[in-house]
Amino acid sequence: MTEFRRLLLGVFVGWLLAVTASAAIASACFASSARRLLKVHFLFAFHHPLSEAASIWLTNSRASLGVSGCVLAIAFMERIAPARRRRDRLPFWLCDLILVVMAVRTAALAGLLIGAYGTMQLHAFLPDGPVELLAWALLGCIYIQVRRRRIGLRDCAIGLVVVELLLVIAALLEALL
Repeated sequence: MTEFRRLLLGVFVGWLLAVTASAAIASACFASSARRLLKVHFLFAFHHPLSEAASIWLTNSRASLGVSGCVLAIAFMERIAPARRRRDRLPFWLCDLILVVMAVRTAALAGLLIGAYGTMQLHAFLPDGPVELLAWALLGCIYIQVRRRRIGLRDCAIGLVVVELLLVIAALLEALL
């Protein structure tokens, strides 16, 4: 297995473990409070599935493009003027912090929903959830590879396009199935 595949599997499994831990804590400690606070309404059929799919994709794509912007900015900064002093590394660390907070927030929210609503939420996350999770794991993996300087700009761009395609597939699965 290549290093990239191992990293992708590690990010994917790490995210699953974070969601599972969050779900277990929410279920055991405050499921009923979370249900009162969240008030989720489950819709399993959309009236306009293609427009819903576009809306879902645009929502996910905005987040993806923010991360992609960080990825490309770091890739270009590393190639133009690699940071050698600690203070020059501050923009990189800020991007790291922002992305870690986003990942933890997303995993915690997914786990909270599963912990509060159980199988109904799991049903709502299928079949699109695993595809979307793969897209986010791939995006995280690309970011890590860029930070480690182990991926070229061409491969980075191809990976970012694949992330967007996975998000389109996930949105179509969510709206149509």
